[in-house]
Amino acid sequence: MLTSVHAAATLVTFAAIGATALAQPGAPKATEAVTFYIAPDGRDTWSGTHAAPLPDGTDGPFATIQRAQNAVRPKAGRQTIHVLIREGVYYLTAPIVFTPQDSGTAEAPVTYSAFPGETPLLSGGRPITNVRANGNAWIADIPEAENGGWVFQQLFVNGGRRPRARHPSKGFLRMAGPLPSRPPQKEGGKPIPDKSGFLAQPGDVRTWHGSQDIRAVLIHSWETSIHPIKAIDVTANTVTFTAPLKEWWTVGYWEKQGRYYLENSVDFLDTPGEWFLDTSAGRLTYMPLPGETIETTEFVGPVLSEFIRFAGDAAAGLFVEHVAVRGLSLQHADWTLSPTGNSSTQAAVDVPAVITADGARFCSFEDCTVAHVGNYGIWIRKGCKDCVVSGNHLYDVGAGGVRVGDAKMAERDDEETSRTLVHNNYIHDYGEVYAAGVGVWVAQSSHNRITNNEIHDGYYSGISAGWNWNKAPNRTHHNTFERNHVHHVVRGVLSDGAGIYTLGTQTGTVIRNNLFHDIFPYMGNPTMAWGIYFDAGSNGLLAENNIVFNTLTGGLMNTGQSNNTIRNNIFALSAWHAVWRWRFEEPPPSTIERNIFYLTQGALFRPDAGADDTVSKWDRNLYWRSDGKPLSFYDDTFVEWQAKGLGTHSLVADPLFVNPAEHDFRLRPNSPAFKVGFTPIDPALAGLEDKSRWAAFPRPHPIAELPPLPPEPEPELIHESFEDTPIGTPPLHAFAHTEDRPESIAVTDELAASGSRCLKVTDGPHFENIWNPHVFYQPHFRDGKAVLTFDLRLEQGAVFSHAWRDARRPFSVGPSLSIEPDGRLLANNALLCSVPFEQWLRVSIACGLGAGCHGTYDLAVATADGTRLADRKGIPFGSPKFRTLEWLGFVSLAREVTTFYLDNISLDLEKN
Repeated sequence: MLTSVHAAATLVTFAAIGATALAQPGAPKATEAVTFYIAPDGRDTWSGTHAAPLPDGTDGPFATIQRAQNAVRPKAGRQTIHVLIREGVYYLTAPIVFTPQDSGTAEAPVTYSAFPGETPLLSGGRPITNVRANGNAWIADIPEAENGGWVFQQLFVNGGRRPRARHPSKGFLRMAGPLPSRPPQKEGGKPIPDKSGFLAQPGDVRTWHGSQDIRAVLIHSWETSIHPIKAIDVTANTVTFTAPLKEWWTVGYWEKQGRYYLENSVDFLDTPGEWFLDTSAGRLTYMPLPGETIETTEFVGPVLSEFIRFAGDAAAGLFVEHVAVRGLSLQHADWTLSPTGNSSTQAAVDVPAVITADGARFCSFEDCTVAHVGNYGIWIRKGCKDCVVSGNHLYDVGAGGVRVGDAKMAERDDEETSRTLVHNNYIHDYGEVYAAGVGVWVAQSSHNRITNNEIHDGYYSGISAGWNWNKAPNRTHHNTFERNHVHHVVRGVLSDGAGIYTLGTQTGTVIRNNLFHDIFPYMGNPTMAWGIYFDAGSNGLLAENNIVFNTLTGGLMNTGQSNNTIRNNIFALSAWHAVWRWRFEEPPPSTIERNIFYLTQGALFRPDAGADDTVSKWDRNLYWRSDGKPLSFYDDTFVEWQAKGLGTHSLVADPLFVNPAEHDFRLRPNSPAFKVGFTPIDPALAGLEDKSRWAAFPRPHPIAELPPLPPEPEPELIHESFEDTPIGTPPLHAFAHTEDRPESIAVTDELAASGSRCLKVTDGPHFENIWNPHVFYQPHFRDGKAVLTFDLRLEQGAVFSHAWRDARRPFSVGPSLSIEPDGRLLANNALLCSVPFEQWLRVSIACGLGAGCHGTYDLAVATADGTRLADRKGIPFGSPKFRTLEWLGFVSLAREVTTFYLDNISLDLEKN
């Protein structure tokens, strides 16, 4: 089980016990406490009742926890028992397993704890010695590692994690795209996306040593995946995995040229601090950091991936009860790479923990350190009741900090984990292997309290609660997230995360008196992260008295979810938007009241479908922006917003914070916030209770400046004749949506209106979405008079649609035209004329934008010989809100096999 530094005994795994150790009816009442001791210089042949060896060497402490367990079990449940572990390093050779036989009772609990004033270290690794210099590197021969005997995925040097040799040493590479899709399994079916690898950019992959041991790490929006490599083809620039990515998304789903890096080749070893383990020869190579010397450098390689397991079985009625673990330091645990790769759908949900409890009741894990591990830290998993995780320090963890519950909903109440207290834990520097790990994760578990934790420096969300993406009944309800301090999360690596993230129906759940700040996502696609994020199905929640500041895309997401209450919060200092209302889903509506929205830049609301939500109850809020620009409520003024019934008692006024630039959001006595019923929030309540205990640990985080708003894209003129575009490829300057049927939008030389090439768009019944195939440009025209001309040829049965849209969500349509299968041409759904098939038409549209917009457009249609078919001026827009041209699209809406052709597309601004 463990060996100490001084006692090298090898122990076996504890056997699971199939009977409860609870005191039986009629058992004697608990008597006075019994204390056993464990020490590095102890012996398992001694009584264990002395804190140190006796001078004559006849008795003293135990040497191992297994021996102490054997001594405890006959007394468990009958006497209060303390097992005190002395200072020293104990090397575990197998996990410590507590079974029902180890249980205490309420009157006679069992505690395994550090000796007062001491901090014993339980290590899941082993030291690596005999290190010697070899040029600019150090090497160590490890006989146990020869021929894959001991393969470790992490290396800890002088108490810190060191990165495995990787390419590139910092940052990421960009793939050229996914592998080509495979043919459909049946005629007319969709091509099958190939998830088994990707195309690399020319020059990014080479023939490296040990290519069979290389793995690729891919970054996907809110998750990552790790893939062993089957083959690298330097001629075709392909990287092939041993097995396909198992998630619902495809390789390159969010970004065709997605981010990745490669690791674990000796050829990647080029940066101080990196290491490589040759598993054939059993040799470790390390590039020392400046100042490191062989004599003073300690190496630890992990052997175990698990420290402690509470092995009860709630379904069988067998519980581990009243066992406490206190004051221990548990360090050096590995993670395991599956031969088919590692990935999760979200939050590294498939990653295990180094401390796991199943079927545990009234057990606790307190004042311990969990560090330098490859998986999650602590997991109160299945069938646990009334357990406590308190006062622990979790850092440098591969996934996240603390998990409560299970992603799969328990069938019976006794199999559900509930009433867990996660309190006053300090969790930071997590996601070091699985970037999507979460600080505290709660799923399918109720009546838990997550309080006074500080969580920072993770690459994804700080807190997450769910775990289904709809409003179906589940077991995640009546949880309390209170007085937590979550900051510097998501950290520009992943996206679609938050300070606190929720899913599904969560009746009775409260998010109260928390402090969320400095939450900035990856600045690619998608770019989004919030302070409080009500994602899919989130309803029944109360968020009150929280302070959220320094976010990119908003302090609050999705107020259109139903039956939530968001009141008395401060949402301040967001770079792009303060709130995403997103959309209204269904009644009962949410209530958003007595909040302060404080802007220094950006917009109050993101332009989305929330603009049409007049059902959610917005009132008694205070709004202000300090940069002197008008405060807009989408396109409405405050008066127009109130006229919609969204803020009858709200105010636009400076809240008079004490010093918002220094993040002091206390209110001055004369603040107008009091007029809307706002109650002051004390930020000192959030975070760790005894901050002095942790004073030596937090690294300083300087006050962050909000990133500027992204510059508006420059207008892009379009002059597309397709003459320089290779045949069989999509247009060079447009976006083609083909559902993995690239031949459906491709340049052809079959015919042309002029020159020798044009664009061919082919539709058919095999398209899943009626609007595919379609092709669009993004002109970013915002002012002036735009003039569009293009040539169009329709084959029999073609159904053609063309529209101009802005960037709203949902979008507003300006000019539009459509042509029905019988040749009828409609402008903004009104019949204008009929057009012939199988001959070229010339289409012209003119429209004022921005300040020159009048809500109408002009449309002319003629044949190739100049015969005018239609010339109509002043056609009304599809939406009176249309002002800017951000999307210019050509769409096929047929359900049968048919074709249309486009040529000579030209978009310009009319010269005065």
